[in-house]
Amino acid sequence: MNNEKLISQIRVLCHSPHPENKKEFFQHLKEQEMVNRRLRVMSHGEFLACQLFYIRKWTWMLSGCLLLFIIWISYRHPGNYPFALTPLLSTVILLETRRSFRWKMAEFEHAARFSLRSVILARLFLLGTVNTVGLLIVILIVRPFFSYSLIRVFLYMMVPYLTASWLGSVYERMHRTDQGMGSTMISISSSAFFAVAPAFFSQLYEERLTVLWAAAFVLMACSVTRNLREWICNMEEPVWN
Repeated sequence: MNNEKLISQIRVLCHSPHPENKKEFFQHLKEQEMVNRRLRVMSHGEFLACQLFYIRKWTWMLSGCLLLFIIWISYRHPGNYPFALTPLLSTVILLETRRSFRWKMAEFEHAARFSLRSVILARLFLLGTVNTVGLLIVILIVRPFFSYSLIRVFLYMMVPYLTASWLGSVYERMHRTDQGMGSTMISISSSAFFAVAPAFFSQLYEERLTVLWAAAFVLMACSVTRNLREWICNMEEPVWN
């Protein structure tokens, strides 16, 4: 069966009803000057502000609660290495990036005014910036509770956070449609690893290893950036007509 016969049979079997009030609808568009009218161009700031309200409230609340919990643990039990809690912050970012695919809305968002790539980049930027700034504020607050220097506290907080972000982003790039359990387990496993690591390597937080922590920070930051760049570049951007 050729394509023309198939199309003709589909038209017979799936006959669409004649649209009612079609002329009135187009007349209304003309009266409202909506025909051939182009939407106003949004600035980057307006676009980011618009995306800010699409991020779920519980996402911001969870991030805030985690940061407050880190402060509380650092104040009450600084010897229990609260640095291991920072990987949990990456969970809220990773779960937000694949919401479109989990809710089967990716095709619809591809056809929207802004590309899905732009939307995901905007939300990654917003969540990543807010969490990182919040973590830096926490570092300044908890610094007096430790005997370490500010640089060491910064490295001990950021390296676990970046490690979980990198591993989770790699997983999310390869598994789009699951319910987020994989990236959540990666964050929890990373947190558990940094929590038990001092029991097996007691010199982990000694000053002489600061250079290794700094190297790990640079490596993880570059790895996160490279993976996100590859992730965004490989994202499909179909053109709908």
